[in-house]
Amino acid sequence: MNFFIRFLVGYAIVTAVAVLFAMKLFSDQFVPGVRQSVEDMVLQTANLLAEVAAREMQTTPNQTTEIEALFQSYQQRRFDARIYNVQKNDPDLRIYVTDQVGRVLFDSRGEAVGQDFSRWRDVSLTLRGQYGARTSRDNPYDDTSSIMYVAAPIRINGQIVGVLSVGKPSRSFQTFIDLGQREVNKAALGLFAVAMLLALAFSYWMTRDLRRLVVYANEAAEGKRRTIPIEGRSELKRLAQALEHLRAELDGKAHVERVTQLLAHELKSPIAAVRGAAELLEEERDPIRRSRLEHNIKQEAERLQKIVEGVLELARAENRDTPPTREPLNLSVLLNDAIVQRETRLAEKALNTQTEIQPDIGLLADRFLLNQALLNLLDNAIDFSPAGGTIHLKLRQDNDQIELLIRDEGAGIPDYAQARLFERFYSTPRPDSGQRGTGLGLNLVEQAARLHGGSISLNNAPSGGAEAVLRLPITPYSVKTRTR
Repeated sequence: MNFFIRFLVGYAIVTAVAVLFAMKLFSDQFVPGVRQSVEDMVLQTANLLAEVAAREMQTTPNQTTEIEALFQSYQQRRFDARIYNVQKNDPDLRIYVTDQVGRVLFDSRGEAVGQDFSRWRDVSLTLRGQYGARTSRDNPYDDTSSIMYVAAPIRINGQIVGVLSVGKPSRSFQTFIDLGQREVNKAALGLFAVAMLLALAFSYWMTRDLRRLVVYANEAAEGKRRTIPIEGRSELKRLAQALEHLRAELDGKAHVERVTQLLAHELKSPIAAVRGAAELLEEERDPIRRSRLEHNIKQEAERLQKIVEGVLELARAENRDTPPTREPLNLSVLLNDAIVQRETRLAEKALNTQTEIQPDIGLLADRFLLNQALLNLLDNAIDFSPAGGTIHLKLRQDNDQIELLIRDEGAGIPDYAQARLFERFYSTPRPDSGQRGTGLGLNLVEQAARLHGGSISLNNAPSGGAEAVLRLPITPYSVKTRTR
């Protein structure tokens, strides 16, 4: 089970328990509260009617004519009252009056007159001067037939001469209890739904950084470069930093191993060639052959130097996520300087350059890496250009990026080589000599573009030859002077 589900389920369980506990607490307080309110109302009614009965019985003992007339009028009343969505129309109070020994003098139902009610709790306690109340069922087998009775003493000159008890059917106020509980249940369901939405948001928030760490770890395992995806000072931030440190350590070890393997692989051939030529040179007496062997040794030595330098430059670029330094550069000036640095090579093949360089294109970049990238692109164009041809260079700023196009007039890129152009140590034969390069130049250009957040592509141009397009994101600054 992933962390998102764990957080969600845990939050849901805690919320459900809290809601159920709150509902139980409410029910435990709500139902008794309603009953207490009803009992208080019935008590007030009983005492009011007891005063009416006392006035009549003061002149005529055990006489209840006035109470009977009053109650008959009450039973004939009809009212249209809507109380909290509950409709009330008919009277539902029951009244009975007893004498001082508990015998019923008046019963609003006309059922219990003459009966001895002294055994009922409401009557017996009230006759003894205590608070008397009871709840009894009219039908022992029907829960809804319960009636709450509250009694009040009938006093004459301080003496208890009877009891007046008022009854309120439980079903008349049970409707309010049921309605209240339904509303509480709706509110609880709504609260739980809101809590679940909050649980989703909370679970997503809690696991967002974990998901970022998983993506970061997977991309780091695939060799992709990414910064730590978590901000702040949380424990996950420290975990991310630990993972970053581990990745850097592993990358460093893997990088050293990779560079060592590359050097061993690429140096094997020129070293063998130098060794073989040196052995033949010891025994060779023919000046022409000796000169050819010496030339081969010199050529292979130069190749060794280029491989070592290229691998070191590539190693410095590959083992970084950002450029070593960033400084304000005028790319227009930097490109012109690169052309000047390659004047000798251009002259050797009688090559011309046709430039469309937009002036004063500024950006923040690493001078060394960018200069090496430009020189490698120029070298590649020179190598594959026919003698006397033209190299076309176009530098422009387009909205949010800088675009450099370098096109030669050579034979173009063979189909079999197109997919491997930026592969380390892969190179195609030069058309004029048949020799291959180190296969590191374009890979270095690709790494320089990556470090600066840009891209490099090399394809056959529609008008002939190969066209390299270097794109870099714009990082403007005020270009006032020629940046060297």
